[in-house]
Amino acid sequence: MRARLRDHVASSQQALARVFDESSALGSLRRAHLLSMTADAMMTVALAGSLFFSVSPTEARSRIALYLLITMAPFAALSPLVAPIVDRSRQLRRSMVTISAVVRIAAVLLMAAFLRTLLLFPLALIALIASKAYLITKSSLVPEVVGDPQPRTLVATNASLTLLASVGGALGVVAGGILAKTPHLGPAWALIAEPVALLYMVAAGLRLHRMLPQAVAGASQARERLRSRPTGPGYARTLLASLLVAVLRGQIGFFAFVIAFALKGRSAPTWAYGAALAASAIGAMAATQVAPRLRRRLSEIPITLGAATLVSLVAIAATTAHPAIVWAIVVMGILSLAAGSAKIAFDATVQQGLREEHYGRTFARYETEFQLAWVVGAAAATFARTPLASGESLIATTAVVALAAYALATTALRHAREPELPGEGT
Repeated sequence: MRARLRDHVASSQQALARVFDESSALGSLRRAHLLSMTADAMMTVALAGSLFFSVSPTEARSRIALYLLITMAPFAALSPLVAPIVDRSRQLRRSMVTISAVVRIAAVLLMAAFLRTLLLFPLALIALIASKAYLITKSSLVPEVVGDPQPRTLVATNASLTLLASVGGALGVVAGGILAKTPHLGPAWALIAEPVALLYMVAAGLRLHRMLPQAVAGASQARERLRSRPTGPGYARTLLASLLVAVLRGQIGFFAFVIAFALKGRSAPTWAYGAALAASAIGAMAATQVAPRLRRRLSEIPITLGAATLVSLVAIAATTAHPAIVWAIVVMGILSLAAGSAKIAFDATVQQGLREEHYGRTFARYETEFQLAWVVGAAAATFARTPLASGESLIATTAVVALAAYALATTALRHAREPELPGEGT
């Protein structure tokens, strides 16, 4: 028994060593991504109690509205400020991993000091901007660190990073929750501990920067890069895929808050919130396994269509199923699975279909669009006081409408690329 246990431990250590291989650029990016997501989750835990759980439902709605505004604000800075830095040169893009971590270290330490004051909100905004800047940079770096532009490779790499994000988020929630709930410590200590993860992220970012080859473009070449705009069939596919991803993200924001307020209104126990969070996390982690396997047989478009179809079918079934809360949690898990699979496929569509100099602006634009969809969905649930059954019906309806629009647009795009036969159009 002991020998078998030692073998399992040794094999797990070897697997982790391969995933976080310090001799490869991809291993360093994976390490940085895990640490970044852990830090983000710890900050979320530190802020969550005062915004939602410790107040009445009516007061919670007003505080949630302020939180939604803060989460949306960083994206206003991504396109004009961060995207040009990411697109200007590879050196600046690689440096953004380290810069993001350093800025967040300063911001969260100040947040811990001013947790009970209005300064908390601008400091949280700075930390969120730095975090979102890293996410744009990460997506732009994937083709460079992988070195293989094949769709299957890109999907598999994006899936592995998404899985690490889920693991890092879970670690951050557990660590932050323990610190926040420990007597004589509290939420501030979750913020105080967060820089530990971010310091390791700095080290991973510096290692990543050293491993990638030097590539310096001339000034005229850099200016030309910034002036160019993405075009062509690859960009058209990106536009179409972004529509369904935005719908799915909006549905997640909407339904997460529908469930949260339904549970709060029923004075549900803490484990019910945990079950909803667990369903969402399991769905997101399942997407990292499902998407690469589907990509071996299907292209990105059928994967995205299948994700929205699955959501519509499950949501329709849940509208009349009982018990309502259990089925609502199931819908939340399926939504996370569908949105995660569609986002993984979408990232690969951008990374394969567009040129490197367009990554920053493209990811900044669409991440802003996706976050806006999430905020609009969450705001609708916060102020509309939507019952669970009505929320499930809305999820099914929006999924069906989005599917129809996507199918029509895809068909139109395919016909637009087909050459006109002699005698047609006369």
